[in-house]
Amino acid sequence: MALTAVPFAAASAQTRSVKVHSFDLDLATAAGQATLQQRIHHAVDQVCGPATGARMDEIMSAQACSNVAQVKAMTQYEAVVRAAHEGKVASSHSPDVIVR
Repeated sequence: MALTAVPFAAASAQTRSVKVHSFDLDLATAAGQATLQQRIHHAVDQVCGPATGARMDEIMSAQACSNVAQVKAMTQYEAVVRAAHEGKVASSHSPDVIVR
């Protein structure tokens, strides 16, 4: 599996992060990019949990977490893909995307 759950020290004891690896992907291709996007989506779900719950505030909190984590992760994703297109990163040394 390409995801590694890593505790992240922050103001909230519940804050987590997941490292999404891309070293096994060719990010210069659409297939590699799609796979990384799927991994990121899965990591967001791991960090924020599903947007379901018994109370509306739980649903809203999970959705807000997902939105923020997705935006931050996609910023990293774009940089990693850009580097792959520019040939700056060999596939075996691709940087990870950290979902928080």
